[in-house]
Amino acid sequence: MVNQKLDSLIAEACEAAGVTLVEQDMFRAGKRKTLRLYIDKPEGVSIDDCSKVSRHLSDALDLDPDIIEGAYTLEVSSPGLDRPLKSDADFKRNIGRFVRVTRSTGKPVTGKLLEVDETNITLALKGNAGNVSVPRSEVLVAKVDVQI
Repeated sequence: MVNQKLDSLIAEACEAAGVTLVEQDMFRAGKRKTLRLYIDKPEGVSIDDCSKVSRHLSDALDLDPDIIEGAYTLEVSSPGLDRPLKSDADFKRNIGRFVRVTRSTGKPVTGKLLEVDETNITLALKGNAGNVSVPRSEVLVAKVDVQI
């Protein structure tokens, strides 16, 4: 029940700030608990977005101290560019961005992420070299490839 309430408050805070929750983690750091949230939106997350989520959630948690017992630290940030893409939501959020995929079958492949489904991800290779479909079962690591 407490976890459902916390999840609901996190969802409300993200919706109020116009962002999507990518990942949440609660762990103990010394005597304090730490609640870490990673948020994102298509145009990227700003410090202001993180602050909005943090303030909204902090205010809600202050109203019900039983949700997180004792002292806690709340951290809100973007997932970062070097965070591996794992879930369908991670891949779908990054459609249109360049992605570097390390495959179990050999060398990495880099291209613009066109589509994703349960079994494959499709990339448009650089230099009009065509499209490649990579089975998700072959993906060891996939990360956004920052184009400079």
